[in-house]
Amino acid sequence: MHSLDTYDLLLHITVLVMMPLIIWANLRRAALHTPFNAYLWRENTNLMRVAVLILVMLTLFSACALLADFGLISPAVEEATTIVIGIPFMLAAVAMIVLSIVAVVRAVRYWRG
Repeated sequence: MHSLDTYDLLLHITVLVMMPLIIWANLRRAALHTPFNAYLWRENTNLMRVAVLILVMLTLFSACALLADFGLISPAVEEATTIVIGIPFMLAAVAMIVLSIVAVVRAVRYWRG
């Protein structure tokens, strides 16, 4: 792999710092006191689980890119981990789309009825 330019380096560092904070904020008990978040965790638990899983995989992807850029892992290991993270990421993205559509349909039915 080629080395990261300044934009990509800052992007991966930002993702590596911010995503664990976002994950932590979503999994805290205090986050359930906001009405929208409480509704999502109560009515669409699997959607929220997949969303957190996607954030975790995004964090892992950025960590692998940074480790490879700084020379802590070889490019071959980075390529292998990208594939190992990428395939479940693709499946989670498809699941996220399906679960989001189901959640929207359920919410519209609930609000109309």
